[in-house]
Amino acid sequence: MEKQILDVLNAGLGLVKSGQEGLDKAKAEFTKSFEQLAAKGASDNSEASVRVREFVDKFLNEAKELSTAATKTYEDSRAKALEVYNQIAEEAKKLVPAEQIEAIKAKFSEVTETVKKTAAPTKKTA
Repeated sequence: MEKQILDVLNAGLGLVKSGQEGLDKAKAEFTKSFEQLAAKGASDNSEASVRVREFVDKFLNEAKELSTAATKTYEDSRAKALEVYNQIAEEAKKLVPAEQIEAIKAKFSEVTETVKKTAAPTKKTA
């Protein structure tokens, strides 16, 4: 009985090992095929291929410029909002008691954090 259990266990381990080897082999073959296709595509200098590459390059550059402009606009808007906040805070100090000023600051900070979370551009890593 013990031998049968060990045989079943060993057969299971062998199956797992074979499956892993098959998976590794399939991954290597896929990688090789992908690299061959990429090399074939890179060597294609037909007019259509060149136009597609130019289009994609132009698209990527425009997307990068748009992202940069959006980031700059966000930073400019943030700086202006901070400036207005500071002006309001100075005026409020003259007109409003200190406890209410702290409550206003807390609310403004809350709004600022919400805006940061929803309006901040996401950064991609290459």
